[in-house]
Amino acid sequence: MCKVYGYCRISTAKQSIDRQVRNILAAYPNADIRKEVYAGTKYQGRAELKKILEKVQTGDTIVFDSVSRMSRNADEGIELYLVRR
Repeated sequence: MCKVYGYCRISTAKQSIDRQVRNILAAYPNADIRKEVYAGTKYQGRAELKKILEKVQTGDTIVFDSVSRMSRNADEGIELYLVRR
């Protein structure tokens, strides 16, 4: 069975992650939500995202509330997408 992972990230502990969680669950009520506080500019080093990427199987889906939670720029987003296909 295909699985849906929701990845929610904030850059500082002062920010709220609730909106991201709420938006993903509204579209994917059964999503396995992963949360983290990470201020880096690259996707490498994000522990919860790394866990998802190690588990994801063909047919699974990773959902981000906004593209900025996935990557900082198009080149990095494409790299992440292509590596995991």
